[in-house]
Amino acid sequence: MVRYSLSRELAGYLRKTLELTEEQEEIAAYSLLLIFQTLISLLGISVVAWLAGCLPAALTALFTSAFLRSFSGGAHCSSPARCTVLSMVTVPLIGALATNLAEVFPRPLLAPVILAGGVVALANVLRLAPVDSPAKPITSPQERRRFRRLSLAAVVVVVIIQLLLLPFLNPEAIAPILAAEAGMLWQVFSLTRTGHSFIAGIDRLLKFI
Repeated sequence: MVRYSLSRELAGYLRKTLELTEEQEEIAAYSLLLIFQTLISLLGISVVAWLAGCLPAALTALFTSAFLRSFSGGAHCSSPARCTVLSMVTVPLIGALATNLAEVFPRPLLAPVILAGGVVALANVLRLAPVDSPAKPITSPQERRRFRRLSLAAVVVVVIIQLLLLPFLNPEAIAPILAAEAGMLWQVFSLTRTGHSFIAGIDRLLKFI
């Protein structure tokens, strides 16, 4: 509510300063709210990941997941605060797992794991993406096809970047590779029916937030 009040106040200031219409003020208020929520979520995730000693890998997982999600959509909590709490748990956890696993992960298995993950992601994206929300429904078949193609392209980009990192086979390079893989698959999981059920269950657990 504080963030929403602040975004409304700033939007009101912009309306007076820039002589915006009422509709433009509403758009500005909503855009500012999204910015505040994104910054707070990023800050919270970064602090937790830094304390856990896995900030680079956690941020890699976060941006990989967000990159794919921007095209594919997916399940989400019923409030921004719950989404932030969920992200503050899952993203640092992925980062910590990738960072610790990087030291013992068999190097010859990296390429097969990357390719296998890419195949899984492509198959699910082709079948399920995009997953819209009641707040932003996709009503046009053309728009749905466009987002599906963009989602598929996003998976290909992630896989190619991972493969390009393979020559740098040291723990500093392996951790981001594993984090990107896990971040991509976590986002793909959110497209599935099981992913929706899982996140809905977490949402119920966080009902007081």
